[in-house]
Amino acid sequence: MHRVIGRLLIAATVILLTAAADRSDISFPRDHGAHLEAPVEWWYYTGHLRDPVGREYGFQLTFFRVREMHFAHFAWSDAARKSFRYEEKSHLGLPGIASAAVGRLAVANEDWSAEESGGTHRLHAAGHGWDLSLDLKALKAPVVHGDNGLTRKGPGANEYSRYVSITRLSATGTMRNGPDSNSLSGTAWFDHEWGPGILPAEAEGWDWFALQLDDGSELMLYRMRARRGGSTAFSAGTFIPAAGEPRIIVWPDVAPAETASWRSPRSGARYPARWVLTVGSLDLKVTIEPSIPDQELVTEQSTGVTYWEGACRVKGTRQGRPIAGRAYAELTGYARRDVPGFPRW
Repeated sequence: MHRVIGRLLIAATVILLTAAADRSDISFPRDHGAHLEAPVEWWYYTGHLRDPVGREYGFQLTFFRVREMHFAHFAWSDAARKSFRYEEKSHLGLPGIASAAVGRLAVANEDWSAEESGGTHRLHAAGHGWDLSLDLKALKAPVVHGDNGLTRKGPGANEYSRYVSITRLSATGTMRNGPDSNSLSGTAWFDHEWGPGILPAEAEGWDWFALQLDDGSELMLYRMRARRGGSTAFSAGTFIPAAGEPRIIVWPDVAPAETASWRSPRSGARYPARWVLTVGSLDLKVTIEPSIPDQELVTEQSTGVTYWEGACRVKGTRQGRPIAGRAYAELTGYARRDVPGFPRW
């Protein structure tokens, strides 16, 4: 029943609130908090972790607010064991159950939470036989993407979102699996978006990449996939150098090529499973390959969306020199035309 209520609320929100208020002055820590005037909002953490013997893991912890409804997704990728698992939550926003604070970053859904204080983001999530706690410390200032934080997804008045990131955080913490507990360290990436939540009619979904390169730079790209193939004109990105100011990447400067695919045994969707990505202005050419093929989430108990979100390895050249790194990729609209946080049409 909660799933039906949630989807009705999403549909009603889009019909009644398509002219959501837009604030152009973004400041922190205020804008890490909730924006209740926006129908759709999400806080996204992804990261790459290692245990003391060098085993590699990827994690995703996401909190969605769709008006009164609150959803959350958690995913864990174990590269050595080639295993992937995820869990999800869905609740009305009620004190002590699910919440998102205004003016500061403090979101929670049952016993999953993310809170920022003094520059440290503290994450906690627990489920069937596992418990993850992480402290994330920002190594760079927040990045405001697009035009003062406004990133257009299509030509319509409400086809946009406000989008900010912290593109590199150090991560330390512990993961308990059954009776075993491992200390962890690595890096993380934080995204926060809010807006009307309208997926443009000409878009089938999106491909999103968050690259952390070993020269200290980061690259965010989102490709709005056109229904008839290719990319729409509203695809874009941001390059964050190791030192200095971020700069906008325009899509004509980007050449993505899919060189392998993987078909899900659950949804039947075919996802790209390797990319060769070239960015001309950066003199960058890299191969992005998932650490394991199956990192698909089928979230029928929360958002109802099927999508692929996973840890990847990066290897290639920049300015003629070898470069490597890690990335997270999000692939939406391959199982059907919907994306996390957006209404289904």
